[in-house]
Amino acid sequence: MTEPHPPDYLYYIKYMNEEDYFEAHEVLESYWHGDRIDFYKGLIQVAVGLFHLRTGNIAGCRQLLARAHQLLTPYAPEFRALDVARILRYLEETLARVPQVVELERPEVAALGITGLQLWLEDGTPIPIEDHEGRGQHDD
Repeated sequence: MTEPHPPDYLYYIKYMNEEDYFEAHEVLESYWHGDRIDFYKGLIQVAVGLFHLRTGNIAGCRQLLARAHQLLTPYAPEFRALDVARILRYLEETLARVPQVVELERPEVAALGITGLQLWLEDGTPIPIEDHEGRGQHDD
């Protein structure tokens, strides 16, 4: 029998799917402090990079997504039931669409048409629907 996935890992996926990148980064960062492998660091950087994209910090976005790609590459094609190869393709496609500028206004970011990264576990483990540790739902 395989070991169950850590709850923080499952909540990371939940928050990524909801495009709540700040919470995704927060919940996985707490777990990463105990299991310091580059896989989790790369996933955290994906979340922070997408957070920066949303806020218009394009230089920060590009830097973090490129670094996430480097960190996650050794874990492809699949690691801990996550399709890492698909994440790498998403990062490549996103970086190709994000211009080489320092900042963009939010309407300019929206005009790029970059959709969020949807994640699931290949082993069929369900993703939580409730918030982590009683956190309230966000209204954004």
